[in-house]
Amino acid sequence: MKRHGYTLIEIIITVAITGILSVGMFKAFEAITLRSEKAKILTTLSIDSQSALDQISILLYNRAPMSVSGYNLGDATRTPLATATDKKIIEWLGLASESYVAGDYSGFVDMNRSDYATATLYTPQTTKASIETTQANKWGSFNWANNEIALVFSGTFDEGVSTVHPITMNVDNSIVFSGAAPTTIYEKYNLIDSAYTVARGADIDQSANCITTLGISSTAIDNTLFLFYDYRPWNGESFCADSTNRSGVVSILATNVNAFRAQMINGTIRLAIDTNRTVRGGNPVRLSKQKVVF
Repeated sequence: MKRHGYTLIEIIITVAITGILSVGMFKAFEAITLRSEKAKILTTLSIDSQSALDQISILLYNRAPMSVSGYNLGDATRTPLATATDKKIIEWLGLASESYVAGDYSGFVDMNRSDYATATLYTPQTTKASIETTQANKWGSFNWANNEIALVFSGTFDEGVSTVHPITMNVDNSIVFSGAAPTTIYEKYNLIDSAYTVARGADIDQSANCITTLGISSTAIDNTLFLFYDYRPWNGESFCADSTNRSGVVSILATNVNAFRAQMINGTIRLAIDTNRTVRGGNPVRLSKQKVVF
């Protein structure tokens, strides 16, 4: 007589083998899923960090010569980036000329026609009305008397000096220093109307108005990289002040940033961003990127 069906032992062995295979397949599927998740996070970190570095480098390209400095929260003075070490916040002055068109502003001083005794510089092909219109369009209003625009000199190869001089301008294309006259006058100069600051949340005062209004959670703010702009430090304004003092505008450059560094080497600015993000199981994905700004 022919026997049909399976014995209990055969069923148990089959179930055991199936279970072992299922566990193996589950582990393999979990590993593939984890690798896929890590790859997605790595791509996101790469895009975000590269985007942040590109934005910073574009703004730095239009910087006033010798104006990039580094400092830490609580420092009384800024240190030129070329000599700054272990500084977590960088700041620089932005050129107003990036908003002007040809014929508005030349950036040069006619040394022969200028009067150094009265601190009056003649600047050919620079139009007072055009500067005022551009500044009013950019800021909503403009007033020379409020020190809303200033001047820094550039020397050979744009190395110049970083001293900021509040100014006024006459209709005859002459610039008059509203403060103390500079001790050295260069043929080339730059007009500046704003400053920029880049810093992580962990390195700034998180109780300042410009930060609290963003509504970022306390757990995420430390590793958020911020860009502050549209403020005038030579006029007593701060990149992120309290309600009693005008502060700049803030935007988020990147999240999940656990370190940001900037240093000047051989005349170039080296930017570096370290990012990380935790995936399932507590495994971190880390990425570091660098960019050189000339």
